[in-house]
Amino acid sequence: MYKKLSFLLILSLTIVLNAFSQQQVENPGFEDWEEIGYGADTLEPVNWSSLKTSDGGDFINDVIPVVWYQSTDAHSGMYSVKLVNQDILGLVAPGTLTNGRVHADLPPTNAYVFTIADDPQWHTPFTDNPDSLTIWAKYFPQDGDKAQLFAVLHTDTAKITDPLMTNWVAYANIEIPEEYGEWTRFSIPFTYLSSTMPEYLLFAFFAGNAVEAKQGSVLYLDDVELTKNTTSIDDLSNMQHNIYFSNDELHVKLNGTIPSEAATLEILNVSGQVLMSEEFAPAHTNKFQMTLPHGVYICKVKNSEMEITQKIVKQ
Repeated sequence: MYKKLSFLLILSLTIVLNAFSQQQVENPGFEDWEEIGYGADTLEPVNWSSLKTSDGGDFINDVIPVVWYQSTDAHSGMYSVKLVNQDILGLVAPGTLTNGRVHADLPPTNAYVFTIADDPQWHTPFTDNPDSLTIWAKYFPQDGDKAQLFAVLHTDTAKITDPLMTNWVAYANIEIPEEYGEWTRFSIPFTYLSSTMPEYLLFAFFAGNAVEAKQGSVLYLDDVELTKNTTSIDDLSNMQHNIYFSNDELHVKLNGTIPSEAATLEILNVSGQVLMSEEFAPAHTNKFQMTLPHGVYICKVKNSEMEITQKIVKQ
């Protein structure tokens, strides 16, 4: 009887812990490395990839520079990954790391990283809803360069960067524009665009501006982690609200109980830059005049009683 009760107690605790556990990243501390066809001096961290394993074919992968290294300067464990921007044919290839695959192209504005849904080598299954991405980093930029860190939860296939956010469920991104000579923890919240259950997780880490990287910028990364509170991170009733552009007028229609206190409206671009911030007294229908170019934006409406995040498209 005692053994039976003990078993049931352990089973119950396991169920509770699993209910509040968070799916995690493969090889998050970059401790495991493997050869990729260029000898023992050119390794990639297991479950991660870079330019030498791009979809560009053998010729491009042979001539493209190594932009990542195994480093013993680690936040924890034995190793970290060191990303370095390197010159190639008069351009600069950014130090790049992804858990998907690199699409190598010139000019750099045509390059991206992407998930291949039907090939396990180039995708990371993921069906959870984390609050934030946390990562430890050291950064040594050149000439005003800035490191860029992206994470996208998505369905089917997706790429970074993508102004249309095709198949994106949520994203986290940050730019690091200054030097950090000591290991520093960065916590980057996810912005949810949809209540859809994600299928995959895609990362893209760059040692410099992915389009205009500066030669010699160096980024160290270690201990990638996804965090989740025990409470829901995303009020799924947000998706009942209606937010849209009509010419140069933004309509924000709120359903249900209207908050009693003032709220803040923010419009962000897909890089997370706040383009507009305005306080207003919420009503069921709110209208805001704003002149923005055609494109995809993120609208946030928030106060202590609510937080709504929605992707909007201005045609």
